[in-house]
Amino acid sequence: MFIKISLCLSAIVIGFSSSGLPQVSQASSSSDLKVNYPLFPVTVNGTAMDVSHSEYPLLVYKDITYFPMTWNNTSALGMSVQWDAVNGLSMQKNDTCVPLKQNLSPQVNSNDGRQKAALLPFPVKVNGQSIINSEEPYPVLFYRDITYFPMTWRFTHDVFGWSTSWDAGRGFGIESCGGTSNTQTKQTDDLNLVNGGQVAVQGDWIYMNPDNNYEGPNRLVKVKKDGSGEVKLADDNAKSMNIVGDWLYYTVSDPSKNKMEGIYKIKTDGSLRSLVSAIPTTQISVQDGWIYYIRQTFQQSASISGGGYFVPSGLYRMKLDGSAEKELVGGEGISQFFIDTNENGIYFLMQDTKAEPGNLYRMNLDGSARKKLQDNVTKAFVIDKWLYYIHHYSKQLSKLSEDGSVNIPLYTSDEWISTIQYRKGEIYMVRGSFGIHGSAVIDKLKIDGTGLTRVGQARATALYFADKTLYYPQSWMGNNHLEHIEVN
Repeated sequence: MFIKISLCLSAIVIGFSSSGLPQVSQASSSSDLKVNYPLFPVTVNGTAMDVSHSEYPLLVYKDITYFPMTWNNTSALGMSVQWDAVNGLSMQKNDTCVPLKQNLSPQVNSNDGRQKAALLPFPVKVNGQSIINSEEPYPVLFYRDITYFPMTWRFTHDVFGWSTSWDAGRGFGIESCGGTSNTQTKQTDDLNLVNGGQVAVQGDWIYMNPDNNYEGPNRLVKVKKDGSGEVKLADDNAKSMNIVGDWLYYTVSDPSKNKMEGIYKIKTDGSLRSLVSAIPTTQISVQDGWIYYIRQTFQQSASISGGGYFVPSGLYRMKLDGSAEKELVGGEGISQFFIDTNENGIYFLMQDTKAEPGNLYRMNLDGSARKKLQDNVTKAFVIDKWLYYIHHYSKQLSKLSEDGSVNIPLYTSDEWISTIQYRKGEIYMVRGSFGIHGSAVIDKLKIDGTGLTRVGQARATALYFADKTLYYPQSWMGNNHLEHIEVN
C-alpha cells in the first residue's frame, strides 16, 4: 500500500559556482512551487534526523517528503552520485552505507514564511533510468541550490529496494542497508555504561545489579528480557559492567566500608571470576583490548567516617590483563568520560581548578590532541555523532557538534537535570532533587528540544534501556534498587 507521506530522498549539496553545474535563478515566477518543512520525525537506518535544525532541511510537496541528498545523506543511504554537463545528474545504488552525519545549526526551520522550490533544470537518471521531470507527478525539485528528489514507493521500494515504515508517532523510517541498526544497539550499550553500568545487555540476556544496597547484601545476576530465568553470577556490588564476548568486566565496591575493591571479570555463565586489577576506580570502559578507567586515590581525614575519602586522580588505561598502565590525563576533578569509537575519541569532564565546575574536553584514545569544548558541564553523552550535554548549573540541555563548532540550545529546565538517556529519537532525562524531602521525575523530549512529556515520577539516579524496557535505580537512604517501566 502506498504511504501518502513517504520519504523523498534527494540531492546533492553542490557548490554550483565551482562544480561545473549551471547557475540557476530562483527568483519568484509563475513556475515556483510551494513547499513546506515536515512536521513529523524521520529516521534513516535507525538514526533520528533533527529536522528543525537541519542546514539542508527536508521538504514536503503535494504530501510527499523530499530529502536533500547531501554528501552525508547519500553516503548514509548507500548511493553514489555523478554529474556532467551533457547527461546531468545520475544516482546509483551502492551496497554499503555509513552512519548518518547531520549538518545542523542553531537556527530553527519554521513554516511561518512561504517556501518556494522549482523544477530541476537538467536531466536525471536513477539506477540508469531516465526521468522526464516535466511529466513526473512528483518531480525532482530545486531548492536553495540543492537538488531534491521524491522518494515515493516507486523509488524507495521498486528502484532502490529499501524498507520503509510509517507511524503517526514515529513518523517515517527508511532502512537502506541491512545491519546498520547495530550502530544504534552499540550506542545504547555505551549510554548504559556511562550512566553507571548497573545494567548491561547482550542478546536475549540482561546483566544487572538489581539491589545496589549501601550495606548489602548485593548480587550480580543475569535475566532474560522477559524477566524469566534469573541466574545468580556472583555476590558482588557490581557497577560499570562491560560485556566483551563471553566475558563481563565490572567494578566492585562496598560503600558502607568506604572500599573500592578494583576491577573484576567473570564469564557470562558465572564461571572463572577473577581480579583484573586492585586499582580503585568508579568507571571503566573496555574498548579494543584496553580498559579505560578513572583512578581513585584515598585521602586520609580523621574527621570523616572511615578515615578519609576517595578522590579522582586521573584518567588511565591498561590492557585486559591489568598490565601496561598508562596515564592519559592526570589530576583531580575528572568526573566522567565517554568513548566514541566511531571518532576514535574520548570525551571527559574535568575541573580546571577545584573552585570550578567540570568542563568538557576531547582527546584521542592515546591521550593526545586534548581540546576543551565547553565550560560548566555536568553530564555529556554522544548520540548519533552529536554531544548532548547538561550545563548552566544543571538546568540547561544543549547539543554540540563533535568538534565544538556548532552549539544548539534545546531545553531550559526549572529543576536540576541529573542524567539523560536516549531511545529512538527521544531524550529521556531525570529532573528534580534528591534530598530527604526531595522528589524527581522522568521526562522525555524530542532531539530538537520540543515535545516535553512526562514518563513517570521517580527518584532515579540513572537511566538504562533494554529494548523498550527502561530500568532506573530508585534512590532511598543510600540504596539504589532497580525498578523498570515499559515505554512506547
